[in-house]
Amino acid sequence: MNSETTPNCAALGFDCARIQKTISLLGLEAEYGKHAEHLRSEFIYEKVDALVSSCLDKLVLYQDFSLIKKNIGVESFKQSWIDYLSCFGQNFDTPRYFENQLGVAVAWARTKTPLSILQLQHCLIQQVLVDSISVQCNRDPETVWSLVDCVFKLTSLNLYLTAKGYRLGEVDELQKALDRLSEEASQLHQKVATDQLTGVLSYSSLMDILEHQANKAKQNDSPLCVMMADLDLFKKVNDTYGHLVGDIVLQHTAKRIQTAIRGFDMIGRFGGEEFVIILKNTDLALARVIAERIRKEVADTPFHAKNFSIEITISLGVAMLRNNEYFETLLERADSAMYEAKKNGRNRVVIADNCDAAP
Repeated sequence: MNSETTPNCAALGFDCARIQKTISLLGLEAEYGKHAEHLRSEFIYEKVDALVSSCLDKLVLYQDFSLIKKNIGVESFKQSWIDYLSCFGQNFDTPRYFENQLGVAVAWARTKTPLSILQLQHCLIQQVLVDSISVQCNRDPETVWSLVDCVFKLTSLNLYLTAKGYRLGEVDELQKALDRLSEEASQLHQKVATDQLTGVLSYSSLMDILEHQANKAKQNDSPLCVMMADLDLFKKVNDTYGHLVGDIVLQHTAKRIQTAIRGFDMIGRFGGEEFVIILKNTDLALARVIAERIRKEVADTPFHAKNFSIEITISLGVAMLRNNEYFETLLERADSAMYEAKKNGRNRVVIADNCDAAP
């Protein structure tokens, strides 16, 4: 076998070892290169147009040939047939030959040309070449046999590569379909996982992540804190300025919280004007500092929405995961601490199980 290597052929599933095995199984030895050259020079080159035309006259009677007329055009199909036959068996033992045959089959598959048409095409070529050899070499049985055997084996190789190429095309189409479905699933997951108003985690996604982080913290024996944050007197904002302005305030609140927390902290909308912040690998002392930073970020600068300047504050409750505590209980303790902050005057941070409020 020729030592020429082409990486594209290997990418199509045929490295040098597989090419050699395929040729060996079909009994295509080196001498068939000379037989193929004999076929091209004596039976194809000067007659290629007539040979293709005679085969085409039969193929047009095939029911599915209407697809060739519609998708490709008869003249284009005929020219590709001429090109193929002009190179019949040329360098059949090289990766380049395999690459070309597979590539052509993949291209045909993408035009939605039925495989059966190309299979008939190969059979018609085989038939017309065998008939021509039998007529011209009828007094030389040895030459007839060697050339006919060459035609059969090269046709078998080409039929095999055509079928493989079609399978590659089908796999390619399936992969594209899978990619499209994956992209759609990703977009759907993103939509479900994100609160559509504020852009932070949705409630369902927030709960899933909190459960996962709680389990992970227990396994790693690492601290985990959760904050429950609620805007103070938010109903008054909606009643005074309208729900559209209220929505803008919620969007700005989410952004201010994200500004105050760390890049790996997670924030989700619990519902209404309530937000939950998950602080992994964080103890209560650090959680208090971050919570106070959030409180100041919200309270120190008025919100600007629809030409209104709105002053608003936020109350926060903080809890740290206990040993063997369920995440739901952790969230309930943070929620209770947040209500304690509201009870004690709002605009403050309360640590669960420790009612010392931040100023």
